[in-house]
Amino acid sequence: MPSKEYRQRLIAELVESEFISTQAEIAEHLARRGIKVTQATISRDVNELRLVRLPAGNGQHRYRSTPLTAQEDVVGELGQRFRLFVRDLDRGENLIVITTDEGHASGIAYVIDKLDRDEIVGTLAGQNTILVIGRSEERAIALLEEFEALLE
Repeated sequence: MPSKEYRQRLIAELVESEFISTQAEIAEHLARRGIKVTQATISRDVNELRLVRLPAGNGQHRYRSTPLTAQEDVVGELGQRFRLFVRDLDRGENLIVITTDEGHASGIAYVIDKLDRDEIVGTLAGQNTILVIGRSEERAIALLEEFEALLE
C-alpha cells in the first residue's frame, strides 16, 4: 500500500488538475491508480490537506486548496507543502535552492511569496526547482534553517 504522504500528494495534485466535487470521486481517481482507501481515510486526508469545496457555478462545487488569508495559515500551509513535496534544500551565498516533486515548485513558491517576509527579495520557480533570493547571506542562512525545520 502506498504511503500516506504519497496518497495525499496525489490527492493534492488531483484537486488542482481535475474537477472533483465529492470524496467518492477522489476515491475513484485513487482506485484508478491502484490505491484503494475507505471513505474515512479520504475524509481525514481532506481535513489534513485543508481542502475546501468551493462554488464552481451552475450549482456545482469542487475541491480546492484552502485560500490563504491569515499569516498563520500561510506558515501552516508552507509546512504542509514542504513535508509533502520538498525533496532537497541547498544554499549558496544569499540564494536558496528548493527541489520539489515535479510540478509543485510554483505552488510552493506562491506560498513562500505569501509569507511577505522582508528578508526574501523574491522567488523564481520552474517545474521542480525554486530559487529563493535572500536579502543577504546571513538572512539566507536563517531562512534555510527555517525551511529545514519545516521538513521535520
